Order: sequence, then structure tokens, then C-alpha cells
Amino acid sequence: MWIFNNLVYKVVAVAVALVLWLTAQGFRSVEQSLDLPVAVQNLPEGLVVVSQSTSEINLMLEGSRAALRSAEKNLVRYPISLEDAKPGQRSVPVMFDPRSLPRGAEVRARAPSTVELEIERVVSKKLPVRVDLGGEPPEGYRVTRVEVEPREVVIEGARRSVRQLREALTDRVDVSRLRETTVREVPLSLGLPYVWRAGNGQRGEPVRVEIVVERAQAPDGGA
Repeated sequence: MWIFNNLVYKVVAVAVALVLWLTAQGFRSVEQSLDLPVAVQNLPEGLVVVSQSTSEINLMLEGSRAALRSAEKNLVRYPISLEDAKPGQRSVPVMFDPRSLPRGAEVRARAPSTVELEIERVVSKKLPVRVDLGGEPPEGYRVTRVEVEPREVVIEGARRSVRQLREALTDRVDVSRLRETTVREVPLSLGLPYVWRAGNGQRGEPVRVEIVVERAQAPDGGA
């Protein structure tokens, strides 16, 4: 059949075309945009970053498709080391070491070119705990006493935020369905960024709240 005429030449031609196509896909220069989340590292103890001009760095990469695929796989974040940081404003230039990129890829553009940071000193303060009660007890009942343990907590955080606090407020406790004394574990709700309960992580351990509920006395003295 005619289809088999010069079969060897046809097979060679297809093979050559395939090799050329694969070569073009692997080595032809193309561009690709890549967003890298900013990762703050090595911040000295006793400091906290309270503002950051951007959370991502956008890169415009150029190179072969194979190199860009490798870059996308290996570049997962943009680290910023603050090991020598001090309180105040800090401007960090966005720079890339060519050795951090796979061979055949290069950075053509980046945005932004700098990351602006504001760093504050961490301070502590002892505050009384206040339970935030919401709602009214059911008809015929009343809240007679509220106890909280501990009564005071130590708060840590950014200096400006901590200085604004006069008390440590709990999350709201709804009493609208309470008909008997109830004990609950309630988290603190400090209401300001970059503050936390000392020694207990960002959220902190809850406090123990006891809400004493009794039947309201009738106006004539009866139950």
C-alpha cells in the first residue's frame, strides 16, 4: 500500500519533528509570574512585627519551561531575616541570589522592591479579669454573683497595644438560658492586635467563670 512507501523516511521525519518540539518546549524562553508569601524569620526574642507593607512578593521570571517549572516547585516563600532587628521602622530590599534559581531561569522584575516593617518591643502588664455577661436570665431568675479564676492575668504584647489595656475582658457569656449555677471555661478577648496572655500562646488558656443563678424573690416575699 502507498502508506508504506518510504516508511523508514517517514518514521525518521516524525522522530525528528518530535525531538524538535520537545526541545522547543524545554528550552524556549518564556515568562511566568510567581507570588511568594513573605516569611519573617529570626526575630529576636522580645520583639514583635506589628505592621508589614506586603504579605507577598510578585516575581516575573524568564527562562525555559523546564527551568520555570523547577522554580515554581522550589520557590515557596520569600524569607526575611530579622536577626539584628531593633524596635522601629525597617526597610528590607527585595533581592534574589541568582544561585537560588534553577539554571536557565532569571528574575526579570519584582514587586514591590522593598518590604516596610514596623517592629515594637514586647512588654507585659498585670490586669484584672472582667467577665462580659450578655442577655438577661429567664423570667423568675437572677444572677447573684460572678466569680472568675484567676482574678488577674499577665498580658504580653506590642508596647502600644498593651499600654491601652486597663482590664482583660473575657468572651461574652450568654446568661439568657441559665436557670442554675453554671461553671464555664471562657477564653479571653483582649480586643487589640499583637497582645496575648503571657506564657499561654497567642490565644491563651481560658479562665474559669462561675455564674451563680438563683430564683428571684417575689415582691410579696414568696417564692
